[in-house]
Amino acid sequence: MKKLIVLAAFVVFGLANIHAQSQSQFGFMAGYTNISAKITAERSSVSGDESGFFVGGVADFGISEKFHVQPEILYAKANEASFLYIPILAKFMVSDEFGIIAGPQGNLSLEEKTKGVNSFGIDLTFGANYKITQNFFLEARYGFEVTNRISNSSEFESSGVKGKVNTLQVGLGYMF
Repeated sequence: MKKLIVLAAFVVFGLANIHAQSQSQFGFMAGYTNISAKITAERSSVSGDESGFFVGGVADFGISEKFHVQPEILYAKANEASFLYIPILAKFMVSDEFGIIAGPQGNLSLEEKTKGVNSFGIDLTFGANYKITQNFFLEARYGFEVTNRISNSSEFESSGVKGKVNTLQVGLGYMF
């Protein structure tokens, strides 16, 4: 986990230094999250979901007028599950207020590790954001996992069992 946080910090600070001349903003975001887990095996599946909250830091680096890079570090808690999300999103500004976001997102389960289950996964995330004012914005996104949470060393993986964790997040943010 320490390596993941150091990598995320390196990316954020690296982008800040590379684009020091461009328009950069930093802020925070919080809101609603829905975390759903699904396990599939052959022709059957079991799924469940929990609702909760997320909170974290966000940065916005303007590469051009229409294209931005938006790295974040978010903590999410839903019932007994807690995750650390580290997305690095590309944002295309359709208008001055409305943007479309997409990109990879690392997610790390902060719960006690379960034998045969990977605690780290990679999501493909997409959504939109809307600038309410110069400082406040709304954002909605969905992340669907592209990795399998069932460990390669697990007896379940060899029998075709797959596990995924998907996330819906809707939040309000403030940029300084």
